[in-house]
Amino acid sequence: MRVFRIHGPFLFGATDKLDLLSEQLDDLPPVVIVRLRNMTAIDATGLKVLEDLAEKLHNSGRALLFCGAPPQPRQLMKQAAFDRHVGAENLCPSIEAALRRGAECMKEI
Repeated sequence: MRVFRIHGPFLFGATDKLDLLSEQLDDLPPVVIVRLRNMTAIDATGLKVLEDLAEKLHNSGRALLFCGAPPQPRQLMKQAAFDRHVGAENLCPSIEAALRRGAECMKEI
């Protein structure tokens, strides 16, 4: 498992931060956690980037978990039915919950 963090707003223009994950795809572990605790805001572009990343990781046989989203990002994710793209069980309220879910995913792999 490996944990990445997004700090600050994840809006149009800042989404290239996750390009590094896509570029390192072959080097990533079976479970990737993206901690959103310090992500202050997200827009439709940011959501699309997260959805695309989830698809790439899923297609490579990896699990992608998100945890700790503050109110604004959490609300937009809910409105956009983001859970349909990543699975409701992969949207965790805290890092502790994400680590537990990650351990479950590791058993399934």
